Amino acid sequence: MLSNINKLLAIVGPTCTGKSQLSVDLSLEFGGEVVNADSMQVYKHFDIGTAKPERDAQAGVSHHLLDIIEPHEEFNAAMFKDWADRAINAIWSRNNLPIIVGGTGLYVRALIYGLFAIDEKISVREELKKLYHNDPRGFYENLRAIDPEYAMRINCRDERRMVRAMEVYQLTGLTMSEWRKKHGFREPRYEVLTIGLRKARSELYAKIDARVEEMLQRGWIEEVRSLVRAGYDERLKPFTGIGYREILRYLRGSISYEDMTDEIKKLTRRYAKRQFTWFLKEEGTAWYEYPDDLDSIRQKVAGFLS
Repeated sequence: MLSNINKLLAIVGPTCTGKSQLSVDLSLEFGGEVVNADSMQVYKHFDIGTAKPERDAQAGVSHHLLDIIEPHEEFNAAMFKDWADRAINAIWSRNNLPIIVGGTGLYVRALIYGLFAIDEKISVREELKKLYHNDPRGFYENLRAIDPEYAMRINCRDERRMVRAMEVYQLTGLTMSEWRKKHGFREPRYEVLTIGLRKARSELYAKIDARVEEMLQRGWIEEVRSLVRAGYDERLKPFTGIGYREILRYLRGSISYEDMTDEIKKLTRRYAKRQFTWFLKEEGTAWYEYPDDLDSIRQKVAGFLS
């Protein structure tokens, strides 16, 4: 029997490449348990639009870090690292293999390499938040002028990351990109095999379009409507996820159903491109297509574990 102690498998890549299903396949074969590394799937009640694994898949394989916080609660890469560390040690205690699965690159990187520490200053942060709320687009353009590399990795609606990047620059004189190159992510904290999944662009985009249609058919709009009726503030972080904000616009009558659908598809395709760009830069990733390369992936994992 292979020993899974002190080893870690990570499955990364753009959305719609089959990460969740591959994690189940490998868990069943190698005694794995899945640790979610998607920044939106941690939130309770936001299910369809975050593409959480189906309940039958969760029933067959233990999943961790899904539905762990309320929509109004804070969650970030540092918290993910701490929670994931605890989950990994618990999985090892059962002599099982932790399989980290998700498309949030910063979460995966924080777990494997750790995070660098930068002091915080509340007065600076509050002033930056005011500037952001007065002109989000202008704030983003300022950040892009200072740190174009980091600005390309985040969305202009991502207040937390934009404010933090400007705060780091004001307090240290270094951009977030410079900090990462100089101080962070040097030595891995785990012995890890990283499997990257990709698809030809035309096939990936077709799958994205089909998934959006399927999510809408499954009741994505009703999910959003129910969340609003339950009193959840539309400014909460989970509502900033792709699709949720477009559905909110549709429910307010400011966009048609067809335009809403087209916008979700377009934004998801752009997001997938950014994900691929991020993970392509990560060293040591072994790239495959799923399910075409499943046998090769199995052999790779078996060799790593032995």
